[in-house]
Amino acid sequence: MKIILLLVVAAMASFSGFVVHVFTVEWLSQWVGAQMQGIEVKPSWDVRYVAAVTSVEIGLGALGLYYFGRQKFVQIGRFKSAVIFSVLLLALNGRLIRQPLMDFVISNPWHVAIVQNTFNWLVWILMGFIVVYGYEIVVTLTDKKNA
Repeated sequence: MKIILLLVVAAMASFSGFVVHVFTVEWLSQWVGAQMQGIEVKPSWDVRYVAAVTSVEIGLGALGLYYFGRQKFVQIGRFKSAVIFSVLLLALNGRLIRQPLMDFVISNPWHVAIVQNTFNWLVWILMGFIVVYGYEIVVTLTDKKNA
């Protein structure tokens, strides 16, 4: 019974995000387009610098998630932890199944969907492995110094 109730909670949480997504897709892009009429946006390296610096937010969030789940992860070893953590990051961002499936449903050719999603997967897989191995290396190094 508990698993069914937890699945209901997951479905409700997912549905809330879906409703917001559908609502905003219907009007937000048109509204933004209207607001941006006559405004020229120029690409520049300044934007990339800000993007690079603020991307630390994502790494900090991933590190926080690992920190809170670490007691369970360390029981299965670093490699399995990194794989599972990467899968969780992919799923939390809708990149594990949803985005590849949606790309296929909207008629993207399968080879295009594979290339698009391979790069998306790579981001989260790298982050998962770096967070798990990096965190455990830091713990190992700092525990030796304190001993």
